[in-house]
Amino acid sequence: MKSKSVKVDFLARVEGEGGISVKVRDDRVVDVQMRIFEPPRFFEAFLRERHFLEVPDITARICGICPVAYQMSACQAIEAAFGVRVNSGIRDLRRLLFAGEWIESHGLHIYMLHAPDFLGYEDGLQLAKDHPDAVKRGLKLKKIGNELMTIVGGREIHPVNVRVGGFYRLPDLRTLKAFTDQLKWARDAAVETIRWTATLPFPDFEMDFAFVSLRHPDE
Repeated sequence: MKSKSVKVDFLARVEGEGGISVKVRDDRVVDVQMRIFEPPRFFEAFLRERHFLEVPDITARICGICPVAYQMSACQAIEAAFGVRVNSGIRDLRRLLFAGEWIESHGLHIYMLHAPDFLGYEDGLQLAKDHPDAVKRGLKLKKIGNELMTIVGGREIHPVNVRVGGFYRLPDLRTLKAFTDQLKWARDAAVETIRWTATLPFPDFEMDFAFVSLRHPDE
């Protein structure tokens, strides 16, 4: 009986840090363990004795891919502590900013982190040689998500327009209307992404998950 272990301490295509260990016995994989880990960041300590208006800008630095999630969590926590209830217009704009983040994050994940492994390529650049249209679609989707974050949040990475109670400045209506055609393209591209992703060779594998969905009581 021959056995061996393969250990990769650092995986390149995960959002964060991760590693994997594989045990093989008689040319058969008998155990796989994947580890996603993050070192201490100490953001809780950074926030002590800071003015509450500083908190959203600090928490955004937790992640460069999904800063809005941390900003909104911080804003909503402080608003709840102060008894502040924002109006539906502010909630709609916040959701639009979230949508920009979802578009750019999912576009990055699917096309640059996810698809190369499923299709046997070293990275997205190698994938683009044989699937140029797919990669161009993914990069354009990500760009549109980034641009939407800039319009609403003031910047595509670590937005600077978010504040407790709303925004420092409302986005220009003409700019939003001019962006409509790109969003319509992104909607159609998202549908095509679903069709394309459905063709990937997913393994026959199931796990039990606890699916959780949160919804605002007024939406």
